Amino acid sequence: MMVRMWRSVILLFACLGAVSSTCPRVKTNMESWDWGALSGTQVSFTNTTTTDGNSQWTVHLCEGVFSNMHDYGSFSGGAGSIKFHQPSDTFYMMYEGGDKGQGCETDARQADVYIHCQGCPSYLDEYNSACTLNTAPCVCAAYDAGCIGEVHMVANCPVGIPNYRKGFDVYDASTGIEEDISKVVIKDGEVMPGWTDEDTPSVAHDRAVIPGDVDSATFYLMMADEDLAGLPASQEVDAPDVFTDQPHILAVTMSGTAASGGSVDPEQMLMLQLDFHCYQTGLADVHVEISFANQYYPCDFAFTYECGMGSTAGDSKSDPLSVFFMVSFLLVIAFCVLGCAYNYSVQQKRGEDIVPGIEYIHSAREFVSAIVKNQPSYSYSGTARGAGGETEGYQAL
Repeated sequence: MMVRMWRSVILLFACLGAVSSTCPRVKTNMESWDWGALSGTQVSFTNTTTTDGNSQWTVHLCEGVFSNMHDYGSFSGGAGSIKFHQPSDTFYMMYEGGDKGQGCETDARQADVYIHCQGCPSYLDEYNSACTLNTAPCVCAAYDAGCIGEVHMVANCPVGIPNYRKGFDVYDASTGIEEDISKVVIKDGEVMPGWTDEDTPSVAHDRAVIPGDVDSATFYLMMADEDLAGLPASQEVDAPDVFTDQPHILAVTMSGTAASGGSVDPEQMLMLQLDFHCYQTGLADVHVEISFANQYYPCDFAFTYECGMGSTAGDSKSDPLSVFFMVSFLLVIAFCVLGCAYNYSVQQKRGEDIVPGIEYIHSAREFVSAIVKNQPSYSYSGTARGAGGETEGYQAL
């Protein structure tokens, strides 16, 4: 395999004194990103691969792309010119209207610019290893594929602004949570303080904590009866995604009308019940994510569950009476085994005589047999009248 060497020169500057285009706001159903702060950013890149030897590229974000060989067009900013790909956390920008030379007389050259928010993707055959989030903005790779130039960049992307579902609320109906923690879990699609995610489970005073003696928790999903600014009053809800970060401590199962998703409106709510099953003592974070078929930003709330720290910690609770009988049974078995061994080896007894206390067992058996044999039985044969009055016949054993 031929070794390919990269030599990159990365230059970032603001185009002072020049008129620069403003990068637009990118919007999806779930989020929006304002790229205005990166308007006018320019990155230059030179590579020496065997495929594109000594090609030099310059990318003006939201303006134009060109190399030392060709003009790949400009950014129009119209519909579809910039898109967001969620799985890869990548933005795509399309540049059009470049030169028509060297085989592109019919269709002008264009450029596909991919801006990666998490660093250079590993699927690139050749990429600039010096391009990282620490050196961003920079170019991972740039290729000329006929009349299309393909550029992969890394940039510190703007923070997305969630598009919450106005009017969607979640209320907590569980017991055992401190009174100063809001019973409103989600308000207008946004998680409330006390119910946010955290890296490690805790029992801080401002954290929603369910004690171990509470076997289940109940939440109600609903739409508020208020002005929704033109949004529909009903909302389809996907089946919630419920999980814990500590599966070796806790398992969570869900049920209720919300377990498989459904529709909510001001007249109809959905109920979500979570049942807790502890494996051992400890703290566990429980996450509940409620999505809306990619129509709005999903609701994700979390709380801490205390396994083995309540009066009856879920599945770890024990019945004292059961424990007593189990211990007594084990003690009797141990006594019998040791007694038999002693009578056999030391007392040289054989047969049933090796059983400890066999004489008492015989005595008890004889006593019970005697009681059974002497038990009276009655036989009624009607009535007999005599001079002394009315008597009832009987036979005594």
